[in-house]
Amino acid sequence: MVVEWQEMAIGDVAEVVGGGTPSTKDESNFNGEIPWITPKDLSGYMYRYISRGDRNISQKGLQNSSAKILPKGSVLLTTRAPVGYVAISSNPVTTNQGFRSLILRDGFSPEFCYYLLKSNTDYLKAHASGTTFGELSGSTLKGLKFLFPPLPEQRTIAHILGTLDDKIELNRQMNHTLETMAQALFKSWFVDFDSVRDQDMQDSQMGEIPIGWAYKNVASTIEINPSRKLSRGVEAIYVDMAALPTSAARVSGITTRPYSGSGSRFTNGDVLLARITPCLENGKTALVDFLPDGDIGWGSTEFIVLGPKPPIGSYFIYCLARNPEFRLHAIQAMTGTSGRQRVDPACFNHYWLAVPEVDTAQKFEQHVKPWFQKMKANDDESCVLASIRDALLPKLLSGEIRVKEAAKIMENAV
Repeated sequence: MVVEWQEMAIGDVAEVVGGGTPSTKDESNFNGEIPWITPKDLSGYMYRYISRGDRNISQKGLQNSSAKILPKGSVLLTTRAPVGYVAISSNPVTTNQGFRSLILRDGFSPEFCYYLLKSNTDYLKAHASGTTFGELSGSTLKGLKFLFPPLPEQRTIAHILGTLDDKIELNRQMNHTLETMAQALFKSWFVDFDSVRDQDMQDSQMGEIPIGWAYKNVASTIEINPSRKLSRGVEAIYVDMAALPTSAARVSGITTRPYSGSGSRFTNGDVLLARITPCLENGKTALVDFLPDGDIGWGSTEFIVLGPKPPIGSYFIYCLARNPEFRLHAIQAMTGTSGRQRVDPACFNHYWLAVPEVDTAQKFEQHVKPWFQKMKANDDESCVLASIRDALLPKLLSGEIRVKEAAKIMENAV
């Protein structure tokens, strides 16, 4: 332990402030100008800073609840359902009662405290109490003790870790742009027919489509749950539902395990589409491009596997699976109880497409391929950077390694 570091309680370094929720029966409490953050807004949130959540509250809602205005730079910490989501407010915000937020006193860096709390999630959860779900009370949080270096070193540590996160966030933003470009091109070519407006058109049941294109349903255009052979007990890459992203192409984590004999099976070029509530509504979809050539992977029984079928390629299928109309069709076709609804793959017999001829289909795949390759390269780089960050995080925050040592590691990382 570094001599000049001090062990201090959270209550000594910050004012701990709770949140609140106005009555939802009165709509005038909402849709105002005051940002209001709930734990749901931080579920899957991958950035350090947050400016607003899904909903705002009004001045009336603020006055009629225990919500409080938190200044820019407050550290927002969820303390129930679940414990341990962390973000920094980039402007004044309010939160609901699922938070205990830290307004830091002079001499303490919000960014350092962000990383400190983020690296101690298990410690925070261990001090939560409750039977239905764990809750970390304000008094307990105030009493939790951590090591704090002097402010200049806090800032330097936060800068080192932040530099890695900055690059990860830049990659994420670049991928969002590339994803948006691919989706826009898909819509332009295959929904609005912009690329073939100068060609002769023919009538179809969905209106005019280019001559040479076919009017077909999805089930006859692509492979739905194609046969992929994998023997029981064979060790193979496994993907669970949690690994599927909500708004990007890549899975966020894979493992290996012996094939159980049931579950979806897939290979590179396939697309995984969640078919169960609420994962489908949340957008969980992924492009399979992470397997060794020729290998078969497997995953949740709650995936529908969409496979290429000439002339339709993988990128067309991925963009189709992200298309709002396609997703709405699948959602509306869900059956089952309200808490456990699923999509029957047979619903794709009733979703119709204008299927391009071979040349146009191939041109689309070639056009967007570099974008998807760049997205994969960015994700691969981000995984390496995240591994470095996660390895440095506890060592820097405990004083096990000093800033100069970490800086040397960083030289080759960014």
